[in-house]
Amino acid sequence: MMLKKLFVDNKYLICAGLSTFSLLFTSISVISISKSLKEVSTALEPMSIWANTQNDCITKTWRIDGKNTQGIPSKVWSCNGGGN
Repeated sequence: MMLKKLFVDNKYLICAGLSTFSLLFTSISVISISKSLKEVSTALEPMSIWANTQNDCITKTWRIDGKNTQGIPSKVWSCNGGGN
């Protein structure tokens, strides 16, 4: 009975406190996720640079040994050092 009265008398204060803790933990989670995403982004940067280089090469490759080889497999092969 006394606990119920305590809750009823202070329900707004209790809810405000819970909301504050919820916001605090959410902020900590967002900061943690942000740091993790930055680490992943940094780790993937070399792969992104390589992919851009490959795309550029494949887009510009039209002939190998004078033959018109517009097929993607031939372009990828050429851009990755294929051939003699």
